[in-house]
Amino acid sequence: MKRVALIVVVVALIGGGLYWMYERGQGRDIPSSPPAGAPKAGTCYKVDADGAKAALPWAGDPVGCADAHTVELFHVGQVGRDLLHRLDDAKGDDVKVTQALLYAQARRACLVEGPLFLGGGWHEARLQIVAAWIKPAADGFFGCGLAEVTGPAGDGFAPHSGSFKGALGQDSPLAIACVDKLRYVACSEPHDGEFSGVYTITPPEAPFDEAALKSATNKGCTSVGLTYLGLPADGGRTDLTPAAVGPRTANEWLGSDQAFACYLVSDKPLKASVRGLGAKPLPLV
Repeated sequence: MKRVALIVVVVALIGGGLYWMYERGQGRDIPSSPPAGAPKAGTCYKVDADGAKAALPWAGDPVGCADAHTVELFHVGQVGRDLLHRLDDAKGDDVKVTQALLYAQARRACLVEGPLFLGGGWHEARLQIVAAWIKPAADGFFGCGLAEVTGPAGDGFAPHSGSFKGALGQDSPLAIACVDKLRYVACSEPHDGEFSGVYTITPPEAPFDEAALKSATNKGCTSVGLTYLGLPADGGRTDLTPAAVGPRTANEWLGSDQAFACYLVSDKPLKASVRGLGAKPLPLV
């Protein structure tokens, strides 16, 4: 197979430093429950990807989850008070370092809770996990949300009706099939890529190393692709390129689940799935 082309999607803690309201002093009393009016798990919103970059509560009134919406909050949590106190007194570079640790802690919580809520791995579905601070962010409360997305980059939210709870059972309608120009499509439609599986880098909490990450995802998604095609480990094709969707930078890596969605990409449009294709000719349009 050709060399891996790394496609990147970020599972991001939205809101960033913009909403940090500093209250100096290790002795401040940090509340143990969210502020009045904070959204709860089970709240749904009609918000686009840009709107979800704000801190909660988002603009517009919540809607019933049985109605069309774009994001469902499935978990509300709080980061560690030790780090919140550290941020209170942080100066210089330690501000960014501590914020990154807080982001990672919240992100990790959302990534752990997400599959439990869904009943399956979200990397295999047309879903994005969104994490957002709850105002005031200095108290460390955050909400975890799920959005159905239009493509691997996660930059477009699609309307969804009904809760995502338990949505990833067997033969889920949210399962990824194929992609065309980085948008999800059915494999019966013209497309240029197909989801082939998930590759997870071990051990957990492995340190970030960009060169090692590229090498690992290259090998990992190549192996996943060969299995998907029904080819032996030492097999290969020159007309398909394995690609990986997952964290690429140090900040994206911190707190991630180190999992990558793997795809097989073609330079020419396809009209059917390549699953189990082996060495047979591609189903070209």
